[in-house]
Amino acid sequence: LIALHACDVATDMALAGGIHANANMIIAAPCCHKQIRKEMSTQNELAPLLRHGILEERQAELITDGIRALLLESEGYQTKVFEFVSTEHTAKNVMITAVKSGKAVDKRREKSLDQIESIKSGFGIKKHYLETLLSKKK
Repeated sequence: LIALHACDVATDMALAGGIHANANMIIAAPCCHKQIRKEMSTQNELAPLLRHGILEERQAELITDGIRALLLESEGYQTKVFEFVSTEHTAKNVMITAVKSGKAVDKRREKSLDQIESIKSGFGIKKHYLETLLSKKK
């Protein structure tokens, strides 16, 4: 599955589609990260830094894509998140790749889900949209 510059939750819909189809490989270049930013409420040591809108926006992008990678790992994928084109061409240059692993996922799943809960708790996030989509098929 390939999704390039899918805006906001369209990336989550593409990732969920790939997971539900048991795709061997998923490649996504996310764009627009608005879903969790609306509910982010940083009540930790980063709060003074994130009072500036642009910094909060970039933090939301990092958290969104980080949670996406962890959710893919919890579903048995080996993931990589990297810059795929120079920032001189576009600021939206993050790519998430996920390759289906043949390994047992139980321990990795538990660890990934625990990490996600910790991240969400630290930033006041109730639910990432990809979590909602994945829970609908279980």
